[in-house]
Amino acid sequence: MTNQYLKPNRKALKKIKHIVVLMMENRSFDNMLGWLYDEQKPPHDQYFEGLRDNYWNPLNNIDSDGMPFIEQVYVRKNGEAPRYGPRKLKEKKYDEDFCFPNPDPGEGFRDTNHQLFQHYEIGQLYPPTPVNTGFVNNYANAMLYGAYSFGDTPTDPRNIMACYTPEQTPVLSTLAKKFAVCDHWHCSVPSQTLPNRDFVHAATSTGFVNNKPTAQCDAKTIYQLIQDEIDGGRKELSWMVYGGEKDGKPFSLTQTIMTQLHDPKFKKNFQPISKFIKACKSGKLPSYSFLEPQFSGPLQNDQHPSQDIRPGEHLMAKVYNAIIKSPAWKETLFVITYDEHGGCYDHVAPGNAEPPDGYPGKPGQDGFLFNRFGVRVPAVVISPWVKAGTIGRPSGYVPFDHTSIIATVRHCFDLPGYLTMRDKHAPDLSCLLTLKRARRDFPKVTPLPLPKGLKDPQQDNDLQTNAAEVLEKVSGIKRNKNEMLHDYLHRAYHRHFTKR
Repeated sequence: MTNQYLKPNRKALKKIKHIVVLMMENRSFDNMLGWLYDEQKPPHDQYFEGLRDNYWNPLNNIDSDGMPFIEQVYVRKNGEAPRYGPRKLKEKKYDEDFCFPNPDPGEGFRDTNHQLFQHYEIGQLYPPTPVNTGFVNNYANAMLYGAYSFGDTPTDPRNIMACYTPEQTPVLSTLAKKFAVCDHWHCSVPSQTLPNRDFVHAATSTGFVNNKPTAQCDAKTIYQLIQDEIDGGRKELSWMVYGGEKDGKPFSLTQTIMTQLHDPKFKKNFQPISKFIKACKSGKLPSYSFLEPQFSGPLQNDQHPSQDIRPGEHLMAKVYNAIIKSPAWKETLFVITYDEHGGCYDHVAPGNAEPPDGYPGKPGQDGFLFNRFGVRVPAVVISPWVKAGTIGRPSGYVPFDHTSIIATVRHCFDLPGYLTMRDKHAPDLSCLLTLKRARRDFPKVTPLPLPKGLKDPQQDNDLQTNAAEVLEKVSGIKRNKNEMLHDYLHRAYHRHFTKR
């Protein structure tokens, strides 16, 4: 039997010389991994916080006589018909949809409040207990009144309760079962992409909870903590951020939004993922590698709704296979996670969090005190020192969040100090390194075939438009009238950051 709550094991981090993080886009834990152990018991007598047939959300509806009533919308597997009660008989099969949810749900701070509390506005100093019962009604509102118009016949809001099965996510699910899945990993902010990515880099979003009006963060990052040590003479340390590219032109969201990384001296620290694959082959991996998916265009593989999730599975498989074939595999810790829930359903209520500037915290955008976590997101930790079938939760009262990555990097490489009070108190991932001998098995992953004629997303999402606004502001490079957003992002980034 393995303990449900694992104690820190800092000594085990000394076996690790390379930490690799791949951060995907906008999926909740239940949306991608909720059914992971639906038809079997987890190993090691651990409990898995997954989905159950009787979980439901209300939908405000009107009957044929015009009378309002509350409909119970039950969680279901992607490919099942909507249910009006717990599963009893074999459900009617629908066609599997690998673009669920479609259209993109609401994901901002107010929308997340509505999803968690059924109210857009809540008390910040003493918030109520989240009940996670506003996802369906919020999705209905987002389609009718949200940032984008979806016409007079929006998608059925009940679809937000459809969650992928292990058969539909074979790469992520196989890695979750063959290594460690963290079923209590929350995003750092109950809101959108950019503030959550700020937290994974800097353990703060400097007071912002939405992508707008400010998409940039002027805070010191974990990369600079490493660089300070390198500049001080520690030659064994290194760091890189790897992202997508178009015709040899890269684009890094990390460098775009983190203003302290705009310094030209960091130019060589931002490279395409193809360079990461080469580093794996040579065994010359950086101490810390942060990987970004392709956020736009025909090769978009970030899994951002309503993007097809299968290209993202191919990206995970590509990175994983490169790592396990690397001479550096035995000394590597690989993390796959997602920046935020993206409005997708999850049933676990987020708890209280340590404000980055300490108790009681300073009110930020919309009065938020940064005193509670966001929704759960998928997180899988892969290493030859991780026991297969581990369900990883840290001991104590603080769950994993994105700043656990920063804490792990700091403790692994003996970096002095911390960035904020959030990463100071965050549990690191050392508790998952429980094996005394490195594993010699290499679990195989096989992504589903890519569909023929995979098309570009029909609509630019909020993340892409915000990145474009930042690039236009910092570079002065204008977007051509008929230029696709994907083309502009790579052109403007390349001209401003890599050609200077």
